[in-house]
Amino acid sequence: MPQLFLGADWPTLTAAAQTLVPEAFAEDDGHPLNLLEGRWGDRGRRKPTLSPVNGRPLGSYPMLDLEAARRAVHFAAVQAPSWASVPLTERRQRVADCLVQLRAARDLLVYLLVWEIGKTVKSAGADVDRCIDGVEWYLGQVEEMCAGRRPVGVVSNIASWNYPLSVLFHSVLVQCLAGNAVVSKTPTSGGLLALTVCHALARRCGLPVTLVSGSGGQLSDALVRNEGIDCLAFVGGKTHGRDVAAGLYDRDKRYMLEMEGVNAYGVWEFSDWDGLARQIKTGYEYG
Repeated sequence: MPQLFLGADWPTLTAAAQTLVPEAFAEDDGHPLNLLEGRWGDRGRRKPTLSPVNGRPLGSYPMLDLEAARRAVHFAAVQAPSWASVPLTERRQRVADCLVQLRAARDLLVYLLVWEIGKTVKSAGADVDRCIDGVEWYLGQVEEMCAGRRPVGVVSNIASWNYPLSVLFHSVLVQCLAGNAVVSKTPTSGGLLALTVCHALARRCGLPVTLVSGSGGQLSDALVRNEGIDCLAFVGGKTHGRDVAAGLYDRDKRYMLEMEGVNAYGVWEFSDWDGLARQIKTGYEYG
């Protein structure tokens, strides 16, 4: 695919994002919005962000307060049963439609990541491609993987800034494919516009996604400990990971925690213990 935005400055990229998904930006000043209760709207409190490329301002995060985040989770919980009842064939088609939209927006997403995170063009391209290719694989495997299983409900996603597509948005699409409603928190260190574009395209395809921005500490009661959250997927540092784990220890909630590359395995009704042991051992072998 030709690199349509090679050498593009930030105003050109933001204008392209606003043209592609105008619903995700405020009409008066182009400020990015939060996606909650099924629509783009809440501006939140503005938190300025700078580009690691040259230190220039990139705009502001729309930081929500706790009450708004709780409303977002409540809506997702109400939405979850109806989405779970959608036939797998339709869910698969909607996710496939979203991948078509992502491929068409690939160049824009790549260069947004370059400016927002400081990735090289090659690394940013790999992040986008791994997301699309990974979800494509699940489209071919999901029927067998979901056989005899039912959706979890509402999945909350809190992930680190460095792989917003291949880790965070990849998970969002797979979770939707499996029949879950999904809530995502934007990493506060990068990826806001790239993830805004992705979630806007997913919402257009009828996927039950929510995207909020805010302080992890302030929103924890809504996104981690909330009874409306059935499962938590966390990727981040050990300090925040310990706080998340401490908030979950007495709750009947599924969770997956990855802290600084050290993966914790969640096991439910798993019988291939020898295979699991080999997999864990492989993760800690060096040279």
